[in-house]
Amino acid sequence: MNPKIGIVTVLYNSTTVLVDFFATLNEQTYKNFVLYVIDNKSPDNALAISKQLATSSWFQTVVIENNENFGVAKGNNIGISKALKDECDMVLLSNNDVMLEPNTIENLLNGMEAQKTNMAVPKIYFHGTNLIWTAGGRFIRHRGGVSHTGALETDHRQYNQPRLINYAPTCFMLVRRDVFARIGIMDEKYFVYWDDTDFVYRAIKQNESLWYIPDSVVYHKESTSTGNGSKFQTYYMRRNLIYFSRKNYSSLYSSYVITFSIAEHLFKHIFKWKFDLWKEALRGYKDGFKIPLK
Repeated sequence: MNPKIGIVTVLYNSTTVLVDFFATLNEQTYKNFVLYVIDNKSPDNALAISKQLATSSWFQTVVIENNENFGVAKGNNIGISKALKDECDMVLLSNNDVMLEPNTIENLLNGMEAQKTNMAVPKIYFHGTNLIWTAGGRFIRHRGGVSHTGALETDHRQYNQPRLINYAPTCFMLVRRDVFARIGIMDEKYFVYWDDTDFVYRAIKQNESLWYIPDSVVYHKESTSTGNGSKFQTYYMRRNLIYFSRKNYSSLYSSYVITFSIAEHLFKHIFKWKFDLWKEALRGYKDGFKIPLK
């Protein structure tokens, strides 16, 4: 089997990571893929660099230039739609702040076929370390959140068995095209953050299977585009937690999750955050209630 894979990646402040991203794609043992680069009007030089790198790469690169920053969710949707229109058999959703081993895509595809699953994710390390970023994950319903299995653990091969999971981020996720026909694409109301959580939640709810394939390995340079702990991240993480809970849980359970989560965050950050982060968090909580559910 030699399925055509459409790799979808969204550009935003990606200048510093693109050389490594393209270089490791160039080394892949699996060859039947097309890279779809979606530029969200990145304020840096990411678009020009992508075009330059594409000219020296053996694989086909399709560049789509948006006239504004549509957010990660819509950016992914534009790429997914184009890949499906081009008759790709599978879509590989990928950050561009990642580096791949030469057999990353081949092993992920082989693992998917072996497990007869529709969705698969690799083992992901923090770049330049032997620390695990995620070895799959799970939903934590009472917190309205998710957990990365093995996060910050030194890898001693403790997560080296393939297994069925019910959550993983779409940092690097291989999805059969039929999944999108059954559950739809990303919810663009999220803009950024939680859009992948919502997508996976809907997939699992519709009995799609998601497998963790540890033979496939990726290295992640975390938060190069939006900034870890930034005001931007603080706002959207809180806003979208509220929206996700309201959208996917019953009214009663959603109220419980929201109350628990806000209380937990307030306690956790009461002496940690400065005023500007508190302001963004509170604005995010408030705006999360304003997003229409239909």
